[in-house]
Amino acid sequence: MMPELPEVETIRRDLLKALKDEEIKAIGVYDLKALEGISQDEASHLWQGKRITDIKRRGKYLLFELLEGSFVVHLRMTGKLLVVPLESEVRYQRVRFVFSDKALVFADVRRFGRIYALGLSALDRLGPEPLEEEFTAQYLESILQKSGRPIKTFLLDQNNVAGLGNIYVDEALFMAKIHPLRPAKSLRTGEVKELVDAIKIVLDRAISLRGTSFSDYRDGFDKKGSFQEHLSVYGRAGEPCIRCGRVLEKIRVGGRSTVFCYSCQKGD
Repeated sequence: MMPELPEVETIRRDLLKALKDEEIKAIGVYDLKALEGISQDEASHLWQGKRITDIKRRGKYLLFELLEGSFVVHLRMTGKLLVVPLESEVRYQRVRFVFSDKALVFADVRRFGRIYALGLSALDRLGPEPLEEEFTAQYLESILQKSGRPIKTFLLDQNNVAGLGNIYVDEALFMAKIHPLRPAKSLRTGEVKELVDAIKIVLDRAISLRGTSFSDYRDGFDKKGSFQEHLSVYGRAGEPCIRCGRVLEKIRVGGRSTVFCYSCQKGD
């Protein structure tokens, strides 16, 4: 499971609390593949000796702003960013940022995650943030009307909405009572409003519970989230619907496993 908006936002808050105004004393690179388009020497030159002034999030990306410069981290499937004591050893460590009394470790068992020497402007192609004011029913309806793709596939497209993934799209569609295979342009105005509200509610709840942990996801202090204990449909195929009691079904939409209630989520 790739960390989605609630997981990345939880990590961002943890790291900002622990690392704001801290100076990067040294950088250890143990896997050059973790650095995208930059060498270890270049990374040290750009970031060593610089102070972290802020940590922001754009979709599923984390932006570390330095007193001079910045870098972006994408965790992908199994990446972790962990604040640990200086002497701690971390499995699958790829990059270590050393501070005066702690370290930030980028660990990744499958080696898909990346660190980029980029600024936030490089992510301008992403759609609006679903928890920000610009993500409105009016915005969503205006772009839905142009697409005949299934609504689930549409919402997973980061160019339409930033940060949504398989878990929270399934949960939001269930809350809004919308079938995942509905053509995007078929949604009526009232349904679009319900969907926007559902997306915001689901994401807020997941952030408050520090994300969903099934296997790899951990927060910035290597702790699990607990939203998995409150899921309505995701990961519950074959179990009864919490609304109507009908058995939840699993299909594939755009190559992604999708769980829904055939009774509650109508196809028209």
